[in-house]
Amino acid sequence: MNKYEVYIGVDVSKEMLELSCFDNKTRAVPNTNVGIQRLIKRIERLGEPVLVCCEATGGYEKLLASALLATGIAIAVVNAKRARDFGKSKGILAKTDPIDAELLASFARVHHPRTLEVREDWQPSLQALLGRREDILAMIKQEKSRLDPLPDASVAKLIRKHIKQMELQLREIEKQVDTLCSESAELQASVERITQVKGMGKLSALALLGFVPELGSISDKQASALVGLAPFNRDSGKFRGQRHTTGGRQKVRRILYMAAVSAKSSNPILREFYNSLITRGKPFKVAIVAVMRKLVCLANQIMADATFQPA
Repeated sequence: MNKYEVYIGVDVSKEMLELSCFDNKTRAVPNTNVGIQRLIKRIERLGEPVLVCCEATGGYEKLLASALLATGIAIAVVNAKRARDFGKSKGILAKTDPIDAELLASFARVHHPRTLEVREDWQPSLQALLGRREDILAMIKQEKSRLDPLPDASVAKLIRKHIKQMELQLREIEKQVDTLCSESAELQASVERITQVKGMGKLSALALLGFVPELGSISDKQASALVGLAPFNRDSGKFRGQRHTTGGRQKVRRILYMAAVSAKSSNPILREFYNSLITRGKPFKVAIVAVMRKLVCLANQIMADATFQPA
Protein backbone atom coordinates (compact mmCIF):
# COMPACT_ATOMS: atom_id res chain seq x y z
CA MET A 1 0.00 0.00 0.00
CA ASN A 2 1.34 3.42 -0.95
CA LYS A 3 2.07 5.56 2.11
CA TYR A 4 2.35 8.88 0.27
CA GLU A 5 -0.61 10.99 -0.83
CA VAL A 6 1.29 13.85 -2.48
CA TYR A 7 4.32 13.73 -4.78
CA ILE A 8 6.34 16.87 -5.39
CA GLY A 9 8.97 17.03 -8.11
CA VAL A 10 11.76 19.57 -7.71
CA ASP A 11 14.04 20.65 -10.54
CA VAL A 12 17.17 21.90 -8.75
CA SER A 13 19.54 24.55 -10.00
CA LYS A 14 22.19 26.61 -8.25
CA GLU A 15 19.86 29.50 -7.44
CA MET A 16 16.28 28.23 -7.82
CA LEU A 17 14.03 25.26 -7.09
CA GLU A 18 11.29 24.69 -9.67
CA LEU A 19 8.35 22.81 -8.13
CA SER A 20 5.67 20.62 -9.63
CA CYS A 21 2.13 21.81 -9.07
CA PHE A 22 0.94 20.75 -5.60
CA ASP A 23 -0.78 23.88 -4.26
CA ASN A 24 -1.91 27.19 -5.70
CA LYS A 25 1.25 29.10 -4.83
CA THR A 26 4.40 29.98 -6.75
CA ARG A 27 6.22 27.11 -8.42
CA ALA A 28 9.71 28.62 -8.12
CA VAL A 29 11.47 29.25 -4.79
CA PRO A 30 15.06 30.32 -4.09
CA ASN A 31 17.54 27.54 -3.36
CA THR A 32 18.41 29.15 -0.03
CA ASN A 33 17.69 28.41 3.62
CA VAL A 34 14.90 31.01 3.64
CA GLY A 35 13.33 29.73 0.41
CA ILE A 36 13.46 26.10 1.53
CA GLN A 37 11.94 26.89 4.94
CA ARG A 38 9.02 28.57 3.17
CA LEU A 39 8.61 25.47 1.02
CA ILE A 40 8.62 23.27 4.13
CA LYS A 41 5.81 25.34 5.68
CA ARG A 42 3.77 24.91 2.48
CA ILE A 43 4.30 21.16 2.59
CA GLU A 44 3.41 20.92 6.28
CA ARG A 45 0.17 22.83 5.66
CA LEU A 46 -0.97 20.03 3.33
CA GLY A 47 -1.37 17.73 6.33
CA GLU A 48 -0.75 14.64 4.19
CA PRO A 49 2.22 12.28 3.69
CA VAL A 50 4.48 13.83 1.06
CA LEU A 51 7.36 12.48 -1.02
CA VAL A 52 9.68 15.05 -2.57
CA CYS A 53 11.72 13.87 -5.54
CA CYS A 54 14.67 15.64 -7.15
CA GLU A 55 17.66 14.75 -9.31
CA ALA A 56 21.24 14.41 -8.17
CA THR A 57 22.86 17.62 -9.38
CA GLY A 58 26.38 17.27 -8.00
CA GLY A 59 25.65 19.08 -4.74
CA TYR A 60 23.05 21.78 -5.35
CA GLU A 61 20.37 19.45 -3.95
CA LYS A 62 22.15 18.97 -0.59
CA LEU A 63 20.66 22.02 1.13
CA LEU A 64 17.14 20.91 0.22
CA ALA A 65 17.75 17.29 1.21
CA SER A 66 19.26 18.09 4.61
CA ALA A 67 16.47 20.56 5.47
CA LEU A 68 13.69 18.12 4.53
CA LEU A 69 15.32 15.25 6.42
CA ALA A 70 15.67 17.45 9.51
CA THR A 71 11.92 18.09 9.48
CA GLY A 72 10.92 14.50 8.73
CA ILE A 73 9.74 15.07 5.14
CA ALA A 74 10.58 12.16 2.83
CA ILE A 75 12.91 12.97 -0.06
CA ALA A 76 14.32 10.82 -2.85
CA VAL A 77 17.33 11.87 -4.93
CA VAL A 78 17.32 10.01 -8.25
CA ASN A 79 19.73 9.61 -11.13
CA ALA A 80 19.00 12.24 -13.79
CA LYS A 81 19.29 9.69 -16.61
CA ARG A 82 16.58 7.51 -15.07
CA ALA A 83 14.21 10.46 -14.90
CA ARG A 84 15.03 11.54 -18.45
CA ASP A 85 14.54 8.02 -19.82
CA PHE A 86 11.21 7.85 -17.97
CA GLY A 87 10.15 11.05 -19.74
CA LYS A 88 11.15 9.67 -23.15
CA SER A 89 9.16 6.51 -22.46
CA LYS A 90 6.10 8.74 -22.00
CA GLY A 91 6.84 10.63 -25.22
CA ILE A 92 8.04 13.77 -23.43
CA LEU A 93 10.91 15.12 -25.51
CA ALA A 94 10.79 18.79 -24.52
CA LYS A 95 12.92 19.88 -21.58
CA THR A 96 12.20 22.90 -19.39
CA ASP A 97 12.40 23.38 -15.63
CA PRO A 98 8.59 23.14 -15.12
CA ILE A 99 8.41 20.04 -17.36
CA ASP A 100 11.28 18.41 -15.45
CA ALA A 101 9.60 19.13 -12.12
CA GLU A 102 6.33 17.53 -13.23
CA LEU A 103 8.26 14.62 -14.70
CA LEU A 104 10.02 13.98 -11.39
CA ALA A 105 6.70 14.00 -9.54
CA SER A 106 5.27 11.49 -12.03
CA PHE A 107 8.43 9.35 -11.81
CA ALA A 108 8.14 9.20 -8.00
CA ARG A 109 4.44 8.33 -8.21
CA VAL A 110 5.12 5.41 -10.56
CA HIS A 111 8.45 4.04 -9.31
CA HIS A 112 8.43 4.87 -5.58
CA PRO A 113 12.19 5.54 -5.40
CA ARG A 114 14.10 4.75 -2.22
CA THR A 115 14.11 7.73 0.12
CA LEU A 116 17.11 9.17 1.88
CA GLU A 117 17.68 8.38 5.54
CA VAL A 118 19.03 10.63 8.26
CA ARG A 119 22.78 10.14 8.29
CA GLU A 120 25.08 9.94 11.27
CA ASP A 121 26.86 13.16 12.19
CA TRP A 122 30.21 11.83 10.99
CA GLN A 123 29.08 10.60 7.57
CA PRO A 124 29.00 13.89 5.59
CA SER A 125 32.41 14.91 6.94
CA LEU A 126 33.92 11.50 6.24
CA GLN A 127 32.57 11.46 2.70
CA ALA A 128 33.85 14.98 2.04
CA LEU A 129 37.34 14.22 3.38
CA LEU A 130 37.68 10.96 1.47
CA GLY A 131 36.35 12.61 -1.69
CA ARG A 132 38.95 15.35 -1.36
CA ARG A 133 41.63 12.71 -0.80
CA GLU A 134 40.71 10.98 -4.05
CA ASP A 135 40.74 14.31 -5.91
CA ILE A 136 44.23 15.14 -4.60
CA LEU A 137 45.58 11.70 -5.51
CA ALA A 138 44.29 12.19 -9.05
CA MET A 139 45.93 15.63 -9.25
CA ILE A 140 49.24 14.27 -7.97
CA LYS A 141 49.15 11.59 -10.65
CA GLN A 142 48.50 14.25 -13.30
CA GLU A 143 51.34 16.43 -12.06
CA LYS A 144 53.79 13.53 -12.00
CA SER A 145 52.86 12.68 -15.59
CA ARG A 146 53.90 16.21 -16.56
CA LEU A 147 57.46 15.45 -15.45
CA ASP A 148 57.88 12.86 -18.22
CA PRO A 149 59.28 14.00 -20.56
CA LEU A 150 61.06 16.44 -18.28
CA PRO A 151 59.95 20.03 -18.97
CA ASP A 152 62.03 23.16 -18.58
CA ALA A 153 63.88 23.17 -15.22
CA SER A 154 61.93 26.14 -13.88
CA VAL A 155 58.59 24.47 -14.72
CA ALA A 156 59.73 21.13 -13.28
CA LYS A 157 60.62 22.91 -10.03
CA LEU A 158 57.11 24.41 -9.81
CA ILE A 159 55.51 21.03 -10.51
CA ARG A 160 57.53 19.30 -7.78
CA LYS A 161 56.65 22.10 -5.36
CA HIS A 162 52.97 21.66 -6.16
CA ILE A 163 53.23 17.88 -5.61
CA LYS A 164 54.79 18.45 -2.16
CA GLN A 165 52.00 20.86 -1.24
CA MET A 166 49.36 18.32 -2.21
CA GLU A 167 51.15 15.56 -0.29
CA LEU A 168 51.06 17.81 2.79
CA GLN A 169 47.33 18.23 2.29
CA LEU A 170 46.95 14.45 2.04
CA ARG A 171 48.60 14.03 5.44
CA GLU A 172 46.34 16.72 6.90
CA ILE A 173 43.27 14.90 5.55
CA GLU A 174 44.47 11.65 7.12
CA LYS A 175 44.86 13.42 10.47
CA GLN A 176 41.33 14.79 10.24
CA VAL A 177 39.94 11.36 9.35
CA ASP A 178 41.75 9.84 12.36
CA THR A 179 40.29 12.57 14.57
CA LEU A 180 36.82 11.85 13.20
CA CYS A 181 37.25 8.16 14.06
CA SER A 182 38.49 8.89 17.57
CA GLU A 183 35.52 11.19 18.24
CA SER A 184 32.89 8.65 17.15
CA ALA A 185 32.74 5.33 18.98
CA GLU A 186 30.21 4.05 16.43
CA LEU A 187 32.46 4.84 13.46
CA GLN A 188 35.46 3.29 15.17
CA ALA A 189 33.51 0.14 16.02
CA SER A 190 32.23 -0.19 12.44
CA VAL A 191 35.74 0.16 11.03
CA GLU A 192 37.07 -2.46 13.44
CA ARG A 193 34.35 -4.94 12.46
CA ILE A 194 34.80 -4.47 8.71
CA THR A 195 38.58 -4.76 8.93
CA GLN A 196 38.14 -8.21 10.48
CA VAL A 197 37.75 -9.33 6.85
CA LYS A 198 41.28 -10.14 5.72
CA GLY A 199 42.28 -7.83 2.90
CA MET A 200 40.06 -4.97 4.08
CA GLY A 201 42.19 -2.19 5.52
CA LYS A 202 41.12 0.89 7.41
CA LEU A 203 40.91 3.03 4.27
CA SER A 204 38.68 0.49 2.48
CA ALA A 205 36.36 0.29 5.49
CA LEU A 206 36.16 4.07 5.77
CA ALA A 207 35.47 4.40 2.04
CA LEU A 208 32.53 2.00 2.27
CA LEU A 209 31.12 3.73 5.35
CA GLY A 210 31.57 7.19 3.84
CA PHE A 211 30.54 6.64 0.23
CA VAL A 212 27.91 3.92 0.79
CA PRO A 213 26.01 5.00 3.92
CA GLU A 214 23.16 2.70 2.86
CA LEU A 215 25.16 -0.38 3.93
CA GLY A 216 23.24 -2.54 6.34
CA SER A 217 19.81 -1.33 5.20
CA ILE A 218 19.84 -2.75 1.65
CA SER A 219 20.30 -6.15 0.02
CA ASP A 220 23.65 -7.47 -1.17
CA LYS A 221 22.55 -7.03 -4.79
CA GLN A 222 21.62 -3.41 -4.15
CA ALA A 223 24.92 -2.76 -2.41
CA SER A 224 26.84 -4.24 -5.33
CA ALA A 225 24.85 -2.12 -7.79
CA LEU A 226 25.45 1.06 -5.80
CA VAL A 227 29.21 0.54 -6.03
CA GLY A 228 28.94 -0.41 -9.71
CA LEU A 229 29.90 -4.07 -9.29
CA ALA A 230 26.67 -5.78 -10.35
CA PRO A 231 26.96 -7.51 -13.76
CA PHE A 232 24.08 -6.77 -16.14
CA ASN A 233 22.88 -9.23 -18.80
CA ARG A 234 23.00 -8.48 -22.52
CA ASP A 235 20.82 -11.25 -23.97
CA SER A 236 18.39 -11.29 -26.86
CA GLY A 237 16.77 -14.40 -28.25
CA LYS A 238 19.50 -17.02 -28.59
CA PHE A 239 22.22 -14.40 -28.28
CA ARG A 240 24.06 -14.39 -24.94
CA GLY A 241 26.18 -11.30 -24.63
CA GLN A 242 29.00 -10.63 -22.23
CA ARG A 243 27.93 -9.34 -18.80
CA HIS A 244 29.16 -5.87 -17.90
CA THR A 245 29.20 -3.71 -14.79
CA THR A 246 28.25 -0.09 -15.21
CA GLY A 247 27.66 3.09 -13.21
CA GLY A 248 28.09 3.14 -9.46
CA ARG A 249 30.19 5.19 -7.09
CA GLN A 250 33.57 5.41 -8.73
CA LYS A 251 35.55 6.76 -5.79
CA VAL A 252 34.81 3.83 -3.51
CA ARG A 253 35.30 1.38 -6.38
CA ARG A 254 38.90 2.53 -6.94
CA ILE A 255 39.74 1.95 -3.27
CA LEU A 256 38.01 -1.44 -3.24
CA TYR A 257 40.10 -2.55 -6.20
CA MET A 258 43.26 -2.28 -4.09
CA ALA A 259 41.52 -4.12 -1.24
CA ALA A 260 40.56 -6.93 -3.62
CA VAL A 261 44.13 -7.24 -4.90
CA SER A 262 45.23 -7.68 -1.29
CA ALA A 263 42.36 -10.02 -0.38
CA LYS A 264 43.01 -12.43 -3.25
CA SER A 265 46.38 -13.15 -1.66
CA SER A 266 45.84 -12.68 2.09
CA ASN A 267 42.29 -13.97 2.57
CA PRO A 268 42.22 -17.81 2.32
CA ILE A 269 38.54 -17.99 1.33
CA LEU A 270 38.72 -15.20 -1.24
CA ARG A 271 42.04 -16.54 -2.53
CA GLU A 272 40.41 -19.90 -3.22
CA PHE A 273 37.42 -18.13 -4.82
CA TYR A 274 39.67 -15.99 -7.03
CA ASN A 275 41.86 -18.93 -8.08
CA SER A 276 38.80 -21.01 -8.97
CA LEU A 277 37.63 -18.28 -11.33
CA ILE A 278 41.05 -18.01 -12.96
CA THR A 279 41.23 -21.82 -13.30
CA ARG A 280 37.88 -21.76 -15.11
CA GLY A 281 39.36 -19.36 -17.64
CA LYS A 282 37.89 -16.11 -16.33
CA PRO A 283 39.95 -13.00 -17.19
CA PHE A 284 41.73 -11.15 -14.38
CA LYS A 285 39.29 -8.24 -14.54
CA VAL A 286 36.25 -10.50 -14.15
CA ALA A 287 37.84 -12.37 -11.23
CA ILE A 288 38.98 -9.25 -9.37
CA VAL A 289 35.57 -7.58 -9.77
CA ALA A 290 33.99 -10.73 -8.32
CA VAL A 291 36.29 -10.44 -5.30
CA MET A 292 35.38 -6.76 -4.94
CA ARG A 293 31.71 -7.73 -4.98
CA LYS A 294 32.31 -10.33 -2.24
CA LEU A 295 33.97 -7.66 -0.08
CA VAL A 296 31.02 -5.29 -0.49
CA CYS A 297 28.54 -8.03 0.38
CA LEU A 298 30.54 -8.98 3.49
CA ALA A 299 30.62 -5.35 4.64
CA ASN A 300 26.87 -5.06 4.01
CA GLN A 301 26.17 -8.17 6.12
CA ILE A 302 28.45 -6.89 8.89
CA MET A 303 26.60 -3.58 9.03
CA ALA A 304 23.19 -5.28 8.92
CA ASP A 305 23.85 -7.81 11.69
CA ALA A 306 25.88 -6.91 14.76
CA THR A 307 26.38 -10.61 15.52
CA PHE A 308 27.70 -11.50 12.05
CA GLN A 309 31.24 -12.80 12.19
CA PRO A 310 33.19 -12.88 8.91
CA ALA A 311 35.06 -16.12 8.33
